[in-house]
Amino acid sequence: MIPETERPSGKYPIRVVARLTGIPIDTLRAWERRYGAVEPSRDDRGRLYDDVDLQKLKLLRRLVERGHAIGRIANLGEPELGKLLEAGLEPSDRGGKADAVDLVGLLDAVDRYDLAAVDRKLGKLAAVLASREMVHEVVLPFLREVGKGWQEGRFTVAQEHMVSASLRGLLGSLIRVQAPRESRTGLVFATPPGERHELGLAAAAMLAAAGGLGVVYLGADLPAADIVEATRRTGARAVVLAMTRLDTGPSAVDSVRAVVDGVPAGVEVYVGGAAAEARPEDVAHAGGTLLQNFDALEHAYRALGGRF
Repeated sequence: MIPETERPSGKYPIRVVARLTGIPIDTLRAWERRYGAVEPSRDDRGRLYDDVDLQKLKLLRRLVERGHAIGRIANLGEPELGKLLEAGLEPSDRGGKADAVDLVGLLDAVDRYDLAAVDRKLGKLAAVLASREMVHEVVLPFLREVGKGWQEGRFTVAQEHMVSASLRGLLGSLIRVQAPRESRTGLVFATPPGERHELGLAAAAMLAAAGGLGVVYLGADLPAADIVEATRRTGARAVVLAMTRLDTGPSAVDSVRAVVDGVPAGVEVYVGGAAAEARPEDVAHAGGTLLQNFDALEHAYRALGGRF
């Protein structure tokens, strides 16, 4: 860091910096506290940032939006950050990163109902992996193992809900870190009435956020009318619905049809999950677009302008 005596005289409070950089206040604090990205001075009213801090934060934001993990670049100097940005380099190869993905430790924490440990382990991985890597290399394998454990009786519904809560928190952090200064193509995420499993839905929303798309996450067990209203009021370009229960009755398909009929013209309604895959004809008759896997989902995101 530049010595205090050599720092520029311009001083900005945190709210002004958040507005100028497009980085939410809680994200700014996290970048300082966890990673030492900048070291603002303080007065009796709080943090004060100078022009050097401001420029570095702008560079960090742009690189994070390109997929670089903040934990890997926070301590680089402005010249290095500028060169990385100008070169258009993708996140550096993370040798040994597979060793850091401790699924066994995560699953053991779920066994113990230790939500704090799950949050902590996921948070550490999110600090060293790019957002898309986090989804494909951590979240999705983790969800598959949790789903398998639930089917085999290892995990209870309560433990599944605990994992959902942790992923919702991780999703919120991801959205805040990549929050845009300008509006983006938005997607609404929900499950129809009676469908309370949202693990896959949360992962789908995280993948959208990783690609720079706007996320309106409504969660599980939503009436079709509420999904339609949220889509209209937010101006979303697409809706993503998850149907996982194989015993889902006609009402779930009816809800898909109600969403398709109720959203504005041109809004795509994507439907995924085990129940949707088992009933592709019903999804098609309801007017939804079936997504058979996350590769298909990512392809749909690219069509909406997602950056992958």
